[in-house]
Amino acid sequence: MRTSVGFATFCARLCLALCLFVLISQPALAFDDPPTRVARLNYMSGEVSFQPGGETDWAWATLNRPMTSGDSLWTGNQARAEMHIGSTAIRVGAQTSVSFLNLDDRTVQLQLNSGTISVRVRNLFGDNVFEVDTPNLAFTVLRPGDYRITVDPDGSFTTITLRDGQGQINGGGQAFLVDGGSQVQVSGTDYISYDIYDLPGKDSFDQWSYTRQLREDRSVSARYVSPELTGSEDLDQNGTWRTDRDLGSVWVPTHVSRDWAPYRDGHWAWVDPWGWTWVDDAPSGFVTSHYGRWAHVNGGYGGGDWVWVPPHREARQDEFAQRPVYSPALVTFVGDSNSSRDFGNGGGVAWFPLAPGEVYVPAYQTSPKYVTNVNITNTVVQQTTITNVTNNVTNNNTQTTIYVNQKVAGAVTAVPRDTFVNARPVAQAAVKIAPNAITAAPAVRTAPVAPVRASVMGANQAAPGNAAAASAPPKPPAAVVARPVVAKVAPPPPPVAFAQKQQALQANQGKPLDAKAEQNLRAATPPPAARIVKTAPPAAAVKPVETAPKKPQPATSLNTAQQVHPPAPGAPPSAAGSAQNAQQQLAVEKAKQQAAQQQTAQQAAADKVKQEAAQQQAAQQAAADKSKQQASQQQAAQQAAADKAKQEAAQQHATQQQAAADKSKQEAAQRQAAQQAAADKARQEAAQQHAAQQQAAAQQQAAQQAAAERSRQQAAQQLAIAEKTRQDAAQRQAAQPPQANRPGPFYTVHPNEAPVPPRSVIPPSANAELDRKHQQEQDQLRAKQEQDRLHVQQQQDQEHARLAQQQVDAAKKQSVEQQHQQQTQQLLQKHADEQKALADKQKQERQNQAKPPQKSAPPPQ
Repeated sequence: MRTSVGFATFCARLCLALCLFVLISQPALAFDDPPTRVARLNYMSGEVSFQPGGETDWAWATLNRPMTSGDSLWTGNQARAEMHIGSTAIRVGAQTSVSFLNLDDRTVQLQLNSGTISVRVRNLFGDNVFEVDTPNLAFTVLRPGDYRITVDPDGSFTTITLRDGQGQINGGGQAFLVDGGSQVQVSGTDYISYDIYDLPGKDSFDQWSYTRQLREDRSVSARYVSPELTGSEDLDQNGTWRTDRDLGSVWVPTHVSRDWAPYRDGHWAWVDPWGWTWVDDAPSGFVTSHYGRWAHVNGGYGGGDWVWVPPHREARQDEFAQRPVYSPALVTFVGDSNSSRDFGNGGGVAWFPLAPGEVYVPAYQTSPKYVTNVNITNTVVQQTTITNVTNNVTNNNTQTTIYVNQKVAGAVTAVPRDTFVNARPVAQAAVKIAPNAITAAPAVRTAPVAPVRASVMGANQAAPGNAAAASAPPKPPAAVVARPVVAKVAPPPPPVAFAQKQQALQANQGKPLDAKAEQNLRAATPPPAARIVKTAPPAAAVKPVETAPKKPQPATSLNTAQQVHPPAPGAPPSAAGSAQNAQQQLAVEKAKQQAAQQQTAQQAAADKVKQEAAQQQAAQQAAADKSKQQASQQQAAQQAAADKAKQEAAQQHATQQQAAADKSKQEAAQRQAAQQAAADKARQEAAQQHAAQQQAAAQQQAAQQAAAERSRQQAAQQLAIAEKTRQDAAQRQAAQPPQANRPGPFYTVHPNEAPVPPRSVIPPSANAELDRKHQQEQDQLRAKQEQDRLHVQQQQDQEHARLAQQQVDAAKKQSVEQQHQQQTQQLLQKHADEQKALADKQKQERQNQAKPPQKSAPPPQ
């Protein structure tokens, strides 16, 4: 019983562990994320044609056209082309047919049916695979280096030149390694043979490839962006780098007009599995349209008002560095399918670039992890922001986010719908939109229009550099296209033709079909005749045993494209002999041929034994590798879980730190605001007190003027009384009869001989000395009062300044203000008392002076 319980517990734990492993190792089972990288066609010379995946027709190739699984390229006579996948360069010679069997995050698998390509692999990270499949072999790059692969026009043999690096050749049940510094020629298909030669000299195609390589090695932009950023090789010739205090390192275009805006010079194309994709006309337009963000700055840096903010460049560039994720166009569209707004004749489509920190929400179906990676690898944005914006548009195509560039004048570009879907140039057909129509229109994540055939194949244009009317593009011979190739890694199924899914796309409102819908269409309608790919049987890779030195180069160089011919062993002598010699020669040749056939049969039997042994060894090795792979996957799953836990803990810690920092900033701002309010209140109270003091002083001066006026009026009244008294006395004297022996009349001063009136402050009196005395006393009192007022005001100002600087509490300030008010009132009362006393004194003195003198008694008779 105990054993059964223990076994059951063990099985339960094992099942739980397997479930966790599946969940961790397959985090996006419900989603089929698109690849995070594409190939870019960045150079063309001569006639170059292009075939989209799943199609049978050919079109003229277009610069900056993204290329992915299923796409093909053909170069005409004397034509050349160049493609980039991150830091890897693929250069194509004339009369060459090359296709992408697979292009995803891990694998680059090329199909070379005929012609020559030169591959420069700078980085080969982790378990990444770079494979070139030809009619004779599958060549796998094992180390970074320079590789040239040539297939003769008939597909009879393949020549591989390794300047440096190392590769593995698989074919005919064999697998062997080839080191740098050598050239190998392989012929045959089911059974291959090969010869190893010394390195040949460089021809014109090698020299051209070397010149293009030097251009990349001297790139200045490599200091600012990752070398795996596809398209960065064309930044140096089309712009300059600047340092912005807010945005950091930015790239400024130099060959644009003042009214230029991003995503305007180019056209829209439909590229599966991403859907609507922007194809820019400028050489630098690929990297700036599919990575980073565009910012509008006032004043600019000499190249307009737009600057490109690149993705952050990590310090380490190895397999652990996170590569920027490709996106079809980092824009937001304006309007929806139900909108009545007319952005051009027949309805139209409008869009504007995303600014730094704004979230890009793909129109195609993806996992949440993909949405996170496509944003954080291209701009600085928080996970919470990504989640919030994504949730807002999950159930509704319309976005409620407020975008920066939507409000920038001239940032929004709009064209008629016919121009948009037919891959026509945007700049020539752009229409102006009223600002209120732009702000009122909703922002959506995709253009609400379905593609047509021209969206995939492109507009009918003439060949590059040809001003004549549009002509049919060249295409490779049918025999070259149908030629089977050998592959080590089984490629994915070819894409579904556009005609098979056009009806489904019409009902999808501008969004691509998901992986399940593609599979259903592929199963319902078999694709046309596809390229034939034969998977090479597994074989253990061995290094050839060199029993003799490498062969020298033949007279006809193996390095010359389209002129490679294998040596013809056993050729008879050119000179003709006699009939007997001819018969003898035929017999000798027949004997040699029989011996060669017998030797070939023996060699084939020995090779078959070796092949069976190698297959058995390969099966054992594969089983061991599978066990190791399972163990490594389990370890990777555990490591991923641990890394996820660490990342979540780090995010939580960062969130807590950010919250604490925000709280501290808020408290500091509140304290500063309180201090500023207290200072403002103190200044306001000081101003109010100063106004009160000025008002009191004005009242005091008015009181003094009123007192002086009253004094003048009283003096005038006294003078009038004295004058009346004098007149009365004169009248009485005049009425009395003259008497003898009486003294003469009392001498009085004539009114015209009255003294000069005193100053305006002191009324005139008969005694000028007394007036001057009173005036001096009045001036002295006023001077003393003014001195006292200034002294008290100075003390109050000093006290207020000290209180304002020290920012004392309100109670102390109120006490000081009450004390100042009491001092002011006391001073005013004192001044009033002094003024009253002085006025009383002067009044008494004037009354004493105004009394008439007593008349003396007449002398006795």
